[in-house]
Amino acid sequence: MSAFSREIRSFLVVSQSDSIRMAAEKLNISAPALSRQIQLLERSYDAQLLVRSAGGVALTAEGEALRDEAMRWMAADAAFSKRIHQAGKTSDLRLRIGVMEGLVGSLVTRLTEHLETIYEEVELELYVGTTGDIIDRAEALELDLIIAFNMPRLSRLIVVQTEEYHLGAVYAPSLGLAGEGPIPLAEVLRYPLCLPSSALSMHTRLLAEILSERINPRVRISSNSIGALLIYLRQGKGIGFLTWPDVRADVDAGRLIFRPLDKRRLTESLSISICRGNSLGEMTGPVVREISALLEELGK
Repeated sequence: MSAFSREIRSFLVVSQSDSIRMAAEKLNISAPALSRQIQLLERSYDAQLLVRSAGGVALTAEGEALRDEAMRWMAADAAFSKRIHQAGKTSDLRLRIGVMEGLVGSLVTRLTEHLETIYEEVELELYVGTTGDIIDRAEALELDLIIAFNMPRLSRLIVVQTEEYHLGAVYAPSLGLAGEGPIPLAEVLRYPLCLPSSALSMHTRLLAEILSERINPRVRISSNSIGALLIYLRQGKGIGFLTWPDVRADVDAGRLIFRPLDKRRLTESLSISICRGNSLGEMTGPVVREISALLEELGK
């Protein structure tokens, strides 16, 4: 498992190739798919990384800087991984991490268990809040890593991996809603709703979809706390709209049901971001690799 996003890895291949087409052949993907990866990386850094022409591609000054930095990251990661394999457990780890509330049960507890197999002692300084709250902590240099939805482009943050998750209808089995598979939004709106408040990034897009049905919804509770919404949902108080990472633990335990919305494409982008100036040093790569592996498993 690589500690770095596929976009970074693909960019390095492009930087060592004469054209997008040649790089795509090396990566065994289509040229348009590779171009989309590079565009996503350029949006993430808010900078043009490549100059494209009929003769091929060339790196801009920003692209050369990213290539050199990424190669240093990977070299440090490879060297550290080698030392782990040779020496077994390594030194103590203090990790300052900011996460969305819904990820604590499904991701963070399992992350701690994994890290404890690598390090002698793990001290986790966990900050839980909305994306805005977490960014404020990062700007104050109080975090090493962030796992959050819909991260904006910021100079202090390096996004190393992003995964898309669909919003689905979430409710308790006791609600008595029959059926399996995708569910029409109009059917969901027949029930009381447990909705995210405007403090959460999904609020505006979700509200627009609800209003498009021209149905006046019955709102049982709105909250900036995923934990509070889950409590109401488990009690069968209504239907909510959350992502799979928010509810997987409850679904696995049989407390909640998750169904995608039929013919609706509402997604949330969950990113792993490294805070510039973080205190992890050479431990950054292995820690990111563990988080990346857990996110991939979480999405299955």
